[in-house]
Amino acid sequence: MSVIWTAPLALIGLALVALPIAVHLLARHQVRTLHFPSLRFLRETQLASFRRRTIQDVALLACRVAIIATAAAALAGPILETAARTAGYAGRTSRAVVVNGSLSADARARISEGAFRSATIERSVLADGVADALRWLEEQPRSSREIVIAGSLRRDGVGPGVLEMIPPDVGVRFEQAAADGSPDLAFAILERRDGVLRRVERTAKLAADGTEVTQGPVVPVRQDLVSIRSAPRDARVADAALRAALSAGIPWRDFDRRIVLLWEGADESAVGGAELIRMPVPSPMSSAADAVHAVLAAAGRPEWVEPVTIPLQQLQAWSRPSGPPSPTAPIADEGDRRWLWAAALVLLAGEWWLRRGRSNAATVARSTEARVA
Repeated sequence: MSVIWTAPLALIGLALVALPIAVHLLARHQVRTLHFPSLRFLRETQLASFRRRTIQDVALLACRVAIIATAAAALAGPILETAARTAGYAGRTSRAVVVNGSLSADARARISEGAFRSATIERSVLADGVADALRWLEEQPRSSREIVIAGSLRRDGVGPGVLEMIPPDVGVRFEQAAADGSPDLAFAILERRDGVLRRVERTAKLAADGTEVTQGPVVPVRQDLVSIRSAPRDARVADAALRAALSAGIPWRDFDRRIVLLWEGADESAVGGAELIRMPVPSPMSSAADAVHAVLAAAGRPEWVEPVTIPLQQLQAWSRPSGPPSPTAPIADEGDRRWLWAAALVLLAGEWWLRRGRSNAATVARSTEARVA
């Protein structure tokens, strides 16, 4: 067992124990004059000095010193680090709820229920919300740490890149909850079928248990809407990569904008009247189709990209339990100081009782002296 102090500077107050000691050493008794008719019946004694040089009323002095020491220790906020308490830290959870999309008030309350500390964070970009959640968790006392990503979780918002931001000792959990009455999402896909480049309108209806995508009108578009240029040695691979990317379909926004994709080493002199997108030659070449698809998807990114609800199985695969509490977490008051304050109050009552006893004894002595006189 060890003791940790939340406010160790308060222990400087222990120096105040010198005050009651100095008072007991330096205080003078009030000198009283007693008139006797005769001194022959009094025994001769050695006169004591008016100034006391030794401590009297040791019990009262000890009580006053103990009051000051106990109060200083209580202000310093001691925490007893026992094995049971250390094990208890893992049983409490600091939970940051990152809302992606929208989430009802009842769902927010249910997710936060049972947490030692909780916070709800809403950001338009999920990565920003996760970063804010991690900063908040770093400020919490010792406990297991967990991030809950909740809301209408879609592929366009949650991905491996967001999960890589979260340290391994921080738990991750997902709560899929589509907003009530959320409107259908309309988006367009650019794809090539049977050698024809076309625009495909799609509508996605989001729900907590999945996404239903329906296909709308199909309209042919100009065949040179998207083209690719490369060095002669890479021409065959580049053409195949573009065909594969368009066959898979690419979310697109502006069908009036002509784009030419330029691989490194391509001749730009014959390109005119089009927006140029330069990219390095993919390495390895087996990833050329995926690289072209990613570049074009970024270039034609619409308001909603792949508005498909992430399956529950995928969310469970991304989830992980919380690790042990971080030893570098801030120290928080665990309530141990209340016992010291209680002890200080008991000592204060004891000091009052001792002073009251001394006062009563002095009153009796004066009454006796008056009767003798």
